[in-house]
Amino acid sequence: MNDYAKMYNVPEFITSDFDEPVLFAPARTEQQSPCNNLKIITAFTDCERISTHLISLSEGMKNERLTKNLSVDIILGMTKSSLSLKKHEDICRLIRFVNESRGMPKVSCRYISNGPEVHSKIYMWCQNPYYDYPSQTWVNDTLPRLGYCGSLNYTMNAFYKRRESVSLVAEPTQLYSYYNRLLVDTVDCFNPEAKERLKNVINNGKDAFEEPDNSERDYLIYDGQKPIAVLEVSLLRADGTDTGYGSGVNWGIRKNGTKRNQNQAYIPYNAADKVEGFFPDRIHPDDENCPMFRVVTKDFGSFHMRMAQQGNKAIHSVESNSILGEWIRKRIGAPDGGYITKQMLEHYGKTYVTFRKYDDGTYLLDF
Repeated sequence: MNDYAKMYNVPEFITSDFDEPVLFAPARTEQQSPCNNLKIITAFTDCERISTHLISLSEGMKNERLTKNLSVDIILGMTKSSLSLKKHEDICRLIRFVNESRGMPKVSCRYISNGPEVHSKIYMWCQNPYYDYPSQTWVNDTLPRLGYCGSLNYTMNAFYKRRESVSLVAEPTQLYSYYNRLLVDTVDCFNPEAKERLKNVINNGKDAFEEPDNSERDYLIYDGQKPIAVLEVSLLRADGTDTGYGSGVNWGIRKNGTKRNQNQAYIPYNAADKVEGFFPDRIHPDDENCPMFRVVTKDFGSFHMRMAQQGNKAIHSVESNSILGEWIRKRIGAPDGGYITKQMLEHYGKTYVTFRKYDDGTYLLDF
């Protein structure tokens, strides 16, 4: 058996159930040498795969099942011919939210911008810094520990719907060398050059989307179907008088001047609006969190939400609680991080949001 498979108690060849061995096991705190950095080379990705993975990593760090200070670095290989401008913007928005959110792993995404496109699928766990046992000192450098390669793209379809496979590589330093050779031909997704390159590709009529982000399409599909339930939830305080400081849509804005992202927000789930069973509640009374559910918007992509606070009196976005606030402010034309009043909501035409629930557990969120 491969020494690395023994070290991290992972299989050498996988054809299903990829999540645990590929995305989590090497970072488990029970490992003798847990890894804290995952480097991914993938032909395609999607926001839901990035999001659900990072949320799980965050929760693992919080409950100490995973090592602290995790980070994920992604190289996206098929960007010249298969990445739309909208998907690029959705990826950037998601990564920005995650990197600004306390307790989430740090994540980067780089695009192949020079030379041929890359169709490789590689998952490589590293330690940075790492402990050098011969010298008995910590080394501020990257040590590759374990790597898989195969046909598994970093997408929801590849992980859960298709017949894919990955095989543990005997010598992860080879993968690390390959990763670094590709790195010089990449551009960070936030670099303005990345957006300009995509515009040129699209203007030349070459954007064939083999792995699109499906949130916009999903909205149209669900919008044409009959939901199993519909619920309007007020954005105002329980008494309906206003929004208030330090709560609801203004949760990030504090009168005492506490420094927060001022887009931080949640939807108050007041007793007058509550419908038992409409949102997923804790499976067991002692569960730390309510289950997540995916919401799809018409103009802001998709993200995940869950009920929170004592008595489930709030609904917030999981990847970052500033997602919701930024979306609402964009909808009503309020400044970024600006205070939202009842009058502003009334001028917009709504003081509530609408959730439409479908039998597969998806919700449309309208405002």
